[in-house]
Amino acid sequence: MSNDTIAGSGLEKMFYGQILSILVIIPLVGWIAAIVGIVLFLVGLHEAAGADEGYRTAFYVEIGILVLSVLAVFIGVLSIVTSILSLVVIYLVCTTTAGLLEVKGDLGTAARGRFAWKFYGGCTALVVVCSILSLIPLVNILAMVVIVPASIASVVGGILLLIFLYRACKSLRY
Repeated sequence: MSNDTIAGSGLEKMFYGQILSILVIIPLVGWIAAIVGIVLFLVGLHEAAGADEGYRTAFYVEIGILVLSVLAVFIGVLSIVTSILSLVVIYLVCTTTAGLLEVKGDLGTAARGRFAWKFYGGCTALVVVCSILSLIPLVNILAMVVIVPASIASVVGGILLLIFLYRACKSLRY
């Protein structure tokens, strides 16, 4: 298989993993779907790592996120670190994929990927800053006012990322 096909196959697994992870909002069944989604996302990253080192780095960062997520149950501040590291994974996946798409000649999808991670990254950065500011008395009121629209924008960013993953996996596989 070519590197593009390997990357496309891995991206497809990441796409379905992300879709399953969204189902966490459904009681009981959602947690099972979310765990399957995380595993599928990791399998996709590992598979895509055969095509480019950027995916391998994202895989290792994602493993670190899982470890820190467990520790964040006991040390709440680590959840901010996991948010930042999640952004690093998004950056690595999107820029690595955009690079492969550019080489293939699919400049439109590559540009969408670069926009998606920047939009999502900006929203995530704003949410992280507001989370930190929410720890400061009086400033926390302003932070909460900003965090609501930023969180809604993050959902839009997540949808843009899903669309990018879907289009990229189709472009690279065929």
